[in-house]
Amino acid sequence: SSGINAECPLRPGTKAMVFCFDSKDYSQIRNGLTVLNKILPEFPVVLNLAQALEKRILKVKEEEKTVRPDLYALAMGYSAQLNSRRNTFIAEEKFHHVEKKSTENSASRNSSPARKDKRADSVKRRDETDSEKKRRRDDDLKKEGERKSAEKKVKQDVSPKTKANGVRERDSETDENRSKIRKK
Repeated sequence: SSGINAECPLRPGTKAMVFCFDSKDYSQIRNGLTVLNKILPEFPVVLNLAQALEKRILKVKEEEKTVRPDLYALAMGYSAQLNSRRNTFIAEEKFHHVEKKSTENSASRNSSPARKDKRADSVKRRDETDSEKKRRRDDDLKKEGERKSAEKKVKQDVSPKTKANGVRERDSETDENRSKIRKK
């Protein structure tokens, strides 16, 4: 288990690297260290991400010291370079706006009625059980079937009437109209 959960405050790139370092796969660890070494001038910038990476690198150094000396050397090199950049890291709050998980904050930010309705619908759908989802899906399919059959009926009413052998039947109203026109 990588120790990363859905509420982890790490960004996707950091999560991916942490996952690589938590795995025991040689190539994942090596590739993670290689990528981090290449992007070190640009990443990480935020202090908490750097600390998370540093913690995992320390773990890699301890585990790989005697087992895989090449990974240990890569981890040592990255760790030294990361430490040399320590004074350039900035707090997450200064880097970007950090949302707090308060209901008051989100309610005032998203106060339009349309947004509230969409949120309410998404919460309802997320909380639905499997049987409710199946019932809703069946209802949707039933409505779709009714709509298609109504369209088909309208199409049949509009199209000329034909017998089974493909010969067009005469419409009695049309015949009456023709005879009236001829008589005039």
